[in-house]
Amino acid sequence: MPSTSSEPRYAALARELAKEIAGGLHPLGSQMPPEVEMAAERGVSRATMRAALDRLEELGLVSRRRRAGTRVTALGPSGRGTYLQSLAGMGDLLQYAAETRREILGVHPIVADYALDREHGLRAGHRWLRILSRRVPSDGGPPLCWTETHADAEAAPPDLEERLRGQDAAELIAAVLAAWSGRPISEVVQEITASGIPAGEVARALETPPGGHGLRITRRYLDPGGKPLAVSVSLHPGERFSYVTRLRRQAG
Repeated sequence: MPSTSSEPRYAALARELAKEIAGGLHPLGSQMPPEVEMAAERGVSRATMRAALDRLEELGLVSRRRRAGTRVTALGPSGRGTYLQSLAGMGDLLQYAAETRREILGVHPIVADYALDREHGLRAGHRWLRILSRRVPSDGGPPLCWTETHADAEAAPPDLEERLRGQDAAELIAAVLAAWSGRPISEVVQEITASGIPAGEVARALETPPGGHGLRITRRYLDPGGKPLAVSVSLHPGERFSYVTRLRRQAG
């Protein structure tokens, strides 16, 4: 299964198991093999297998009980076209980009004004590329999100639009900028808020009636100097996207 080099093994393993469940290898209501047995079959440690099963439980695909094992409770997310994203780091963001298909709707050069500077920290008077796109599931289904990205024009290759439509179609826009400019992504600042689906180009791109409930995710991709390489604002119809974050207690 494709994965990014920075992605934890348990995260890739959780996706493998989720696809097996969706494909019927582990039927609804069935008991999965013991944790130690599955770990041996796949050549991973028991701790890695346990972490993968923990993630499946977070996503509602399995239930786990002490001495009762792991039982399949769902074949996949409820609702056609729903995408569940579990974020543990940059690897999961890159994986989301790889597992969905981006459609470029337009690329327009702009100069940031004071409104964009106040809202997103884009330097007023600086040149940016306004990139409109949407994400759709790789295996079909309704659009998952509409995204407006402002990319630092100085960090962008001259053929950025062609790259995003071709060779870099599966890459995060910020990752393309980082590779081209030599300014690595040091930090991603993310804000999630509730939102309505506005009428016009957004509702049309999402193929959904305006006014419905949505999830607004703003991400600022910062270089080591704290300057934004790109800032993206994505709108997800509420019934098509669920967001899961894993929080762990630190020892001591």
